Formats: sequence, C-alpha cells, structure tokens
Amino acid sequence: MSQLLVTSYGDPRKSVSLARTPSPPLGTDDILVEMEAAPVNPSDFLLVQGGYGVRPQLPSPLGGEGVGRVVDAGGGAGTPLVGRRVVILPTYEQGTWADKVATSYRNVVAIRDDGDPLQLAMLPINPATAYLLLRKFTKLAAGDWVGLNAANSAIGLCIVALARLQGVKTLNIVRREAAAQTVRDAGGDRVIVAGDDLPAQIADALDGAELGLALDATAGPVVADLAAALRYRGVIVSYAFATDAPPAVRAHDLIFNEVTHTGFWLVNWLRHAPRTEIEQTYHLLNDLVATGELTVPVDATYRLDDYHEAIEHAMTPGRSGKVLFTFA
Repeated sequence: MSQLLVTSYGDPRKSVSLARTPSPPLGTDDILVEMEAAPVNPSDFLLVQGGYGVRPQLPSPLGGEGVGRVVDAGGGAGTPLVGRRVVILPTYEQGTWADKVATSYRNVVAIRDDGDPLQLAMLPINPATAYLLLRKFTKLAAGDWVGLNAANSAIGLCIVALARLQGVKTLNIVRREAAAQTVRDAGGDRVIVAGDDLPAQIADALDGAELGLALDATAGPVVADLAAALRYRGVIVSYAFATDAPPAVRAHDLIFNEVTHTGFWLVNWLRHAPRTEIEQTYHLLNDLVATGELTVPVDATYRLDDYHEAIEHAMTPGRSGKVLFTFA
C-alpha cells in the first residue's frame, strides 16, 4: 500500500513523505478500506505544523477524512461492512492519504452507493461541522439570522446551504469581492466585503435585525464586531482560526447583552456523542450530498505520487475550491 506520512513537525512542503508498505494485518475490530478520494484540509496542515488538537507520535499517517469501499475485515463486527461504501471519520486514529486504509469499524459510517465520490469524501468534516454549528448551540427559527466570517470557505458555503434549507438567513463576511460573488452565487442572503468600518457595514446589512448566532472561523478582532450584532443571550461559536490573535468579545456585550462565547471541535463530538446520533447525522448529510443539495467546490484532484504539487496547490491563497487526492 502507498500512504503519505508526516515525518517531522514543520512546513508541510518539507515534512511529508510517501511510503510504500505491505498492507498491515487486521485485528478483530479492523477493516481494510480501498480509498476512492480524500481531501486536503487546512487542519491537515495545522497537524503537520504541530498546532492541531492532536499531536501523534512520528512518523504518522496523514489525512483526516475520505471515502472508499471496505474490501476486507478482521472478523466480528466489521464483516458485514465488506463490500460497503463508507466514509472515514476524522478521529485521527488513521490516515486517509493512502490507497488503502486499515482502521477500526467504529471509525467509519456506511453510506449510500450513489453520489459523487469527491463530494462524499468531504462529507465527514465540513458538512458535519456546519450542520452541528447551526443546531447544537442555540435554537434558530425560520427567519432568524446567522452571521459568519470566512463565508467563502468550504464550511462557510456548507453553512449557507444548510441555513437556507432550515429557513435561516445568513450575513456573510469575506475579504475579497471575488469571494463575495462566490457566496452570493451559493445563496448567501447578505454579503459584506470587510472594510475599515465593519460594525457599520454589519448594521447596514441587518437593517435593524439582530443575529441569533455568530460563527467564527478566523479569530481576531472581527469576532467582537460579530458579537456586538447578537441579540440578547445570543451565541458566538469559534470553530477555527486563521490567526494567533485571540477571538476578542467586548465585556460590554458579555455583561449587558449576556452573550455566550464558546468553541467547537468536531473531534470532541465524535468522541462523546452517542453512536446513533453520529450515524443519523451522517446519513442525513449523505442524502443531501448524494442528491446535490449540498456541494463544495473542487479546484483540483491529484494522484498520491503528485503529493508535492497537491500540497503546494492546497496551500496557495485564492483557490476557488478544495484539493483532493483520488485513487484508481
């Protein structure tokens, strides 16, 4: 089998190598998945750089998610999965940048046979994160407003799509006009290209309305501007960061408006949620992806041997979509 490994913590352009090894023996709980596709995510690069929420002993396989078909099982509970298409969950107990992946049957969810493998490969992280952000922290009614930064990101576009299905409106903040058009095309209700007076831009876009929920993917000072637009006891959730600057919320909003600021990491949900909840969530999202109601733009695909080009492409700013590895 061929797989990509992180060999040292540092620059992903220099710290990743391709290894070819025999397929490992399967334990009684293990299955072997022949991969179809696996995305390259910012979280993968953060792991290589040593700044993610998990820090495995090196060398370690890379890749958080993907889709494939089970071709073998060590026995027991994994046997009924042989022949099934599955998504691999981002538990980081295995790597998905590989033509074959050996993992516990608990780390996969069986899905429908139909659907675009590229979209299905991206199902475990971005759509699931978006779905849970919209439902886990506050109750939103049809017509309520959600505000988000990095709205043109893969998760941002998933939030826009899922909010529309829920009847919830989105106030979307981006940094470039080209990104704004991407969000408009995806169905964002209001789109702001952040300027020097972002609070005034937000107030003008909301036109007297207030946010019920704010979703932060960047950290930094923009978080305070989103929090200031929340209704009484509104919630702001930080789920990613593009800067080391803290996601500041003004004491005025915390105290007088009783705003709640919390965080979310999908891995914690996978660790603590009941298995039935995990499967129901992914089956619901699988239906939306398979029918084309939930999609993420794809910029390019690469074979595993071309991993240097794939990593360089995925780390280049201004991409129009995701980069994925595909397997014959």
